[in-house]
Amino acid sequence: MNVTASLFVLLLAIASQIDLPFSIALANGRGCNRHGLASRHVVLCDDFEKLDFLQRWDIGSNGGTWPNSNFVKCERGFGFLSRCAAWSNQLVFDTYWGHWGFDAWQAFPPQSEFYVRWFQYISDPYEWGPLEDKSVMLHDPPLASMTAYVASSRNHLPTQPHSGPGMPFIANYQDLDWAETGGQFEKINRFQNQGNDITLQPGRWYLFEWYLKMNTPGMSDGVTKLWIDEAFPPRSRQTLRLAYDDMRWLRSEDAAKRFGFLRLTAYRQRCDMAPEECPPFGPAMLNQSQRWDGIVVSRKPIGRSRVH
Repeated sequence: MNVTASLFVLLLAIASQIDLPFSIALANGRGCNRHGLASRHVVLCDDFEKLDFLQRWDIGSNGGTWPNSNFVKCERGFGFLSRCAAWSNQLVFDTYWGHWGFDAWQAFPPQSEFYVRWFQYISDPYEWGPLEDKSVMLHDPPLASMTAYVASSRNHLPTQPHSGPGMPFIANYQDLDWAETGGQFEKINRFQNQGNDITLQPGRWYLFEWYLKMNTPGMSDGVTKLWIDEAFPPRSRQTLRLAYDDMRWLRSEDAAKRFGFLRLTAYRQRCDMAPEECPPFGPAMLNQSQRWDGIVVSRKPIGRSRVH
């Protein structure tokens, strides 16, 4: 074990013995500071240690099952190297084809090129959805007519070998066969394509970073990239899992649109696929969850450290 890894393990051991946010010890891992945003490049930052989240997040839950105040939970070790994190809570059947718990939104100044960084935990046990599990989503304000997201799982086997339970991917619901493309293609789903696929394991924290650059309206020249690594132990370099430079976020008439809403929800779907798992064939509530911590939206790369 090298010196850096040894120091990290030592600090982690110390943090586990005290009831203080570990972000105090490793503040440069959060992207936030005690005054809020860490730099002029950061447009949204939340480590959930300040319990004013009800004023900043628009929160709801499936069928009003959970009080909005439960969206953030604080107890020793619940967050990433800290006490507090947002979470999905138990997942409730939506009477259609899936299960979800909390659904929370926060606005940020609309951007045309930016990075989203977060730490994510998968509960143990966790049963992946037959199709996918949505996780971190982006929309445009004010009408939320654009949708893109990173899902923590997408199972499109056997036709897509870079998919399967626990394999993250990116969805872009704008990349459809609009008339302006002459019906040439449909590229909503983008799978890992760097020859180094990762499959998420229950009971572990992961570091995600997602890059987006808007396209010339109507043209397929936008960019997206996704880095994912286990959060423990820390790595000197992030691992690129997915990269595409032919994204079409904007149609010709969408020139003024930008992403400006961040949304957190663990939506497990579709329980109506054979063999059917929706009630009455399966439970109405699933005792599993996902957590999010250390969220940063920035115009510059973020990684594990504070944005400078």
